[in-house]
Amino acid sequence: MRTPDPGANSDHHTDASTRDRFGHVESVGVEYIPESQRDSRPLNMLAVYFGGNLAFSVIVFGWLPITFGLSWPSAVAASAVGLAVGTLLISPMSLLGPRTGTSNTVSSGAHFGVNGRMIGSLLTLLFALAYAAIAVWTSGDALVAAAHRLLGTPTSDAMLALGYGVIATEIVVVALFGHGTVVTMQKFVLPVVGVLLLLGVFAFGGEFDPGAAGGDYLLGGFWPTWLLVVALAIGGPLSYAPTLGDYSRRISHTKYSDRSILAATTAGIFFGLFATATFGSFTASTFTDPTGSYVSDLVSASPGWYVLPIVVIALAGGLGQGVMNVYASGLDLEALIPRLRRVQTTLITSLMAVVLLYLGVFVVDAVDSITAMTLVLNGAAAPWVAINVVGFLVARRGQYDPVDLQVFNEGRRGGRYWFTGGWNARAVIPWAVASVFGICTVQTTLFTGPFADIAGGVDVSLLGPVVIAVAGYLLALKLWPERIAPVHPRRTDWLTGDPR
Repeated sequence: MRTPDPGANSDHHTDASTRDRFGHVESVGVEYIPESQRDSRPLNMLAVYFGGNLAFSVIVFGWLPITFGLSWPSAVAASAVGLAVGTLLISPMSLLGPRTGTSNTVSSGAHFGVNGRMIGSLLTLLFALAYAAIAVWTSGDALVAAAHRLLGTPTSDAMLALGYGVIATEIVVVALFGHGTVVTMQKFVLPVVGVLLLLGVFAFGGEFDPGAAGGDYLLGGFWPTWLLVVALAIGGPLSYAPTLGDYSRRISHTKYSDRSILAATTAGIFFGLFATATFGSFTASTFTDPTGSYVSDLVSASPGWYVLPIVVIALAGGLGQGVMNVYASGLDLEALIPRLRRVQTTLITSLMAVVLLYLGVFVVDAVDSITAMTLVLNGAAAPWVAINVVGFLVARRGQYDPVDLQVFNEGRRGGRYWFTGGWNARAVIPWAVASVFGICTVQTTLFTGPFADIAGGVDVSLLGPVVIAVAGYLLALKLWPERIAPVHPRRTDWLTGDPR
């Protein structure tokens, strides 16, 4: 196996670190970041994941339960349960980055194989593109609806396209700058949008009806519908699992404890998602004549003084959420095509997200698209996350070799994570079986799997895959043990020349 040139890597990362500031284009991609060049801290994780959730694209997940027929208390309870389960499931994934110095999808090569980690890169890319499209859609709709009410402009397809273009442009510009600019921007979004959402409680409080619901239950009964909302809520944290390493890879493993990283990540994700979901359900329960478009109904029902704050939420909140996803999509496309640079892949994925947006809005029903997309992606992502968490706790016991994780990126072969042709069948096969089961048990108005009624109408498209994946992976480790030597304590020095 080729030994990397410490001097070349060290110079490269020193340059990358000095440029990881607001207004400078980040040059580092998914390659290893040495300890001495990690300049982030756990509180940045809190700011990124709390601020990034204060957007209409996340708020709509609080509105959906009301449209499914649930009352506000039931919707909030379902969201709280789902978000708690999802956050607990994915929070250990924030500990991979500080140990490996790279993204979570590259780190997953320690469990799936250096080629098998492409599974995670593809899943992350799909999640990022889908949620970036939702961010542009919801914020663009809010701009157009607010302009119609304030200025009397039309709400035609042309105006919608223009609104989407404004939001997409600001998102892409910030994402191109990279990590330092993204973190700084989220620290601005968090207090500004947070205060505006609190003002929204006063704006809509007079019309609030906790017993209001959207009509008949979507799945014909309370519990099947309530459990569907729980599954959708779990999808919120789950969508962040692959991207946690995008930010934690810049946190020093020697300076900060696992507990501080876990606490900041858990708080940012849970409270950010819960606050916005609660706001969505709260405002949706005040709509007397809903049209099927949350932001349009929000603008119509809003008192005049709150319309301008809605515009700010659309611009700032849409930017915060969209940037997280576009930045992640650029990193993961680079992980799939290492010869491209992060800026190039970010431009490519931005175009892909815009195309996906127009398909979702103008070709199929947007609400049905969100529900189906979330559940289908959950079915494939949940077992991937479960295997990575079990691999971290059981198979690797928190120890990783950064040199051998970079085999795919550097066009090499071999290493401790090569397994069989770069794939670890112990993890890949349980993931594949679990994913097929998850997708086949999905039930939505847009897509229904062949085994959707396997549990008598209860949604098992997320719990089932997790159980299958964990059981299959642990069984495979027992019957076919992995024989991997402990990581040498100075192994990372050979990669970067980083003094320890």
